[in-house]
Amino acid sequence: MDLGKALGIILVSFGHLRNGDGSSVWLPALDSTINAIYLFHMPLFFLLGGLTFSTRGGFKAFLIRKIRTLLIPYYIFSLYFLAKPFAILFIPNLRESFQTEHNYNIGHQFYDVLIMGNGLWFLMAFFVAELIMYGLTKIIRTPLTRILSGLLLIIGTYTLKIFLPIAQMPFQILKGIQIAGFMLIGLSIRNRLLHIKRRTATLLAIPNILMIIIIENLFSFRKNDIISNNVVYMFLLIIAALCGALGFTCLSIVIQHCSYLEYIGQNSLVYYSLNAITLNIVKIMLFHILGINVTASLYIIQLLIGIMATLLALAMLTIENYFINRYFRWSIGKK
Repeated sequence: MDLGKALGIILVSFGHLRNGDGSSVWLPALDSTINAIYLFHMPLFFLLGGLTFSTRGGFKAFLIRKIRTLLIPYYIFSLYFLAKPFAILFIPNLRESFQTEHNYNIGHQFYDVLIMGNGLWFLMAFFVAELIMYGLTKIIRTPLTRILSGLLLIIGTYTLKIFLPIAQMPFQILKGIQIAGFMLIGLSIRNRLLHIKRRTATLLAIPNILMIIIIENLFSFRKNDIISNNVVYMFLLIIAALCGALGFTCLSIVIQHCSYLEYIGQNSLVYYSLNAITLNIVKIMLFHILGINVTASLYIIQLLIGIMATLLALAMLTIENYFINRYFRWSIGKK
């Protein structure tokens, strides 16, 4: 589980090499690679959430535990997103550093973060998903029924996303329903995955990861044709999400042991919560202060710069994690 979370954190960090509005300003050649990562890197966390889901202690203890480990960290670490509009208000030139057209109006940003849950959205949505899962697991008990129910939730939320993109609900409720779908599937296949052999995991990981590459290439070369057919587009997104989540879960079984990756996985809450701000600092250091400009360079050069930036961010996050665990344990739900 820790290795799977660590792989997810690395993918999140690499994906954050983009700027706020989803454009690869500094490393444009990596756009397709990051697109492929975004097809599945969060569903990987969703599936792992199902593998570790537990209702121990009854609902009251469960609710307190989730408030402490998800909801409180959401509001504490999302303060970063509220700091941006104030920074731009006092230093207007900072908007150019963020390289984004995002609306940083103070009122809009407060509503967006505090009510809509668009700060560290994953923590808010996961909190909602955990509550949904608590109810669903009491009603739906057999593995096959849970898998089918999970697929229905995933298809339903993807359908809304494709056909009604303006449909939004506060506190990331729709995303929470989608996460619950992946968690139901993860919970249903938990026993099989926990006992899977390394060779079998390899045979499962390779075709699932290859499927991600195939689908991203389809999007790259036939994007307009695929997007025009909403049903095909939706099912390709779902297949990519499921294949990527399962493929990288199996990859963690193949790796079996790596102390540093396990450390990242065990502290994935901090690594995720501080990821955006840390990557922004790294990008400012590399592309503004040091003035690195490889926008016209070959893919391999930009890839190496991207890997270097990701490793630097992970090193900084490790230091930040030490201080959080040493002095601010309450912020991540620890006593």
